[in-house]
Amino acid sequence: MKTMHKHRLEISSEAQQLKLSAEGVVREVAYIQQERALYLWAEVPAGSVIDANQVERSFKVFSTGDGIPDHAVYIGTAHDVMAPEAFHVYELTE
Repeated sequence: MKTMHKHRLEISSEAQQLKLSAEGVVREVAYIQQERALYLWAEVPAGSVIDANQVERSFKVFSTGDGIPDHAVYIGTAHDVMAPEAFHVYELTE
């Protein structure tokens, strides 16, 4: 069995650590206008809510035109529909 977990990402130039299952797959990123916040949703095994089954994974939000490291893996892009902003989410694998 699987479940979906929602995590808030800060819109900053710093990498962010999230505790997720190693098998977790990010399925969606979205900018929620009402909250002015960026979120990602990860599909994880249902039993992964126990801390022992989680690992720290590193994510970073890039703006359009930013340099992106070669070891970064693309997750998705979210748009702020009220401003000319796009947020590109990558997982840092090193």
